[in-house]
Amino acid sequence: MRIQHVVKNLKLSTALLATMAIAGSCTAAPVSRVTTTYEGSSENFSNPERGFYKSMEPLDNNPAPPLQLSELQQVRREKLSTIRRYYLLSDFRDKPISQPYLDMISNDLKTVRKAGIKMIVRFTYNWLGGGPDAPSSLMLSHLDQLKPILRANSDVIAYMEAGFIGYWGEWHHSTHNFTDHTTGKITNDAKKVALKILSVLPKNRMMVVRTLGYKKQIFDNDLPLTSEEAFNGSNRARTGHHNDAFRSTKSDWGTYSGNLEVMEQEKAWLNLDTKYVVHGGEPAGPSDPPEWDDCPGALTDFARMHWSGMTVNANGNYSVPVYQGWREQGCMNEIQQRLGYRFRLIDSAIVDKVKPAGTFSMSFRITNDGWASPYNPRSLEVILRHRETGQQYYIPVAESVRRWMPGETKTIDIVCGIPANINSGEYQVLLNLPDPAPKLYSRPEYSIRFANQNVWEPSTGYNSLLRSVNISPNVAGETYSGTQVFKLR
Repeated sequence: MRIQHVVKNLKLSTALLATMAIAGSCTAAPVSRVTTTYEGSSENFSNPERGFYKSMEPLDNNPAPPLQLSELQQVRREKLSTIRRYYLLSDFRDKPISQPYLDMISNDLKTVRKAGIKMIVRFTYNWLGGGPDAPSSLMLSHLDQLKPILRANSDVIAYMEAGFIGYWGEWHHSTHNFTDHTTGKITNDAKKVALKILSVLPKNRMMVVRTLGYKKQIFDNDLPLTSEEAFNGSNRARTGHHNDAFRSTKSDWGTYSGNLEVMEQEKAWLNLDTKYVVHGGEPAGPSDPPEWDDCPGALTDFARMHWSGMTVNANGNYSVPVYQGWREQGCMNEIQQRLGYRFRLIDSAIVDKVKPAGTFSMSFRITNDGWASPYNPRSLEVILRHRETGQQYYIPVAESVRRWMPGETKTIDIVCGIPANINSGEYQVLLNLPDPAPKLYSRPEYSIRFANQNVWEPSTGYNSLLRSVNISPNVAGETYSGTQVFKLR
């Protein structure tokens, strides 16, 4: 990929295209590219793995019932793409997880897939009023039981909260002393559980932990992630954060140290780390002091710590006043739009005509108006679709969508070949950002939608570039000699 400025009717010189040939493209005669600009949209819409999510919690101290397709379809109607599901393991504190319970988890994930959403997973041994957890040996054994289910259904798992340890699986007040809630220290057994979770999950899924101090101790590393480490599949690069007391007190109920000077250092650390890992959570009720969760502070922390998602119904009704306050103060709409990524096309420059076996070239500029980038792998494709027959050709683009960072504008330049046997005609040009998982790849509800007017196709999950290219043997130009050629879908 090469990046360059886009200008109307840009002339690509033979010398420039020869330079591109070094990177796997080919030389071609000069061609004309037509620029199109795009209008942004302020609509609040659903996108995969981002935004507010519904929390599916135990009933009192009883495990929640199996998920129902109808309730998850309602989640989608509410413009949510994700749920968080607690699995209460209180019946298995001293024995293996039963097969019926394992079957329920497996069936839940299948139901999630049918509904077109994803799940954030947490396991805990206690709920209301806290209670005992389990010894580490049993936690590790339970994770071995869960491994085949989590692996088989990882496509619909957004990420996994570390869970298991302490009250509500939040890693505090553990009856087996995994953590010291006063000092924030964790034991080697706690580290073993965290590393076991990461080994059970496939390499393309993340685990999140309750405090940044826990992450530092698990990996014996006090440094935040760097761009070089990001998304490299290492355990550290796969460990994010969840704050379940957002702006509830000045320390977020122990998420931070409470000392304002030290907290500033902690938030600066998270600002760097969360550029490359997922960050989510919930409020814990109205704040103390009362103004602490008001819009100015909330928006600052959302942006600084790159929040991707938040529960819409956290802690039953405890969070209702927080959300109501954001509505009354006028920032709720911004929060709904900017949690996670929000990609907006600026303009594109696309060749207007090309011959079969010729060179197709285009570029587009896109910006991220959200507070985070995608945390799971995401594909990018260019689609050519015959305007009359609907026949489609596609080509993958070697671009890391996860590096389309908040506030940044990217220019993506694409040069590739047209098949020699393609039918002549007018072909619409579209972009597709599908989920790479085979079971989800062709499902529109799992594709990323751009925040622009008139570009989204809900039936296909494509984003139209509102341009067409005329393919005809009568077009002049050199024959493409590279290896990147559109394929018939």
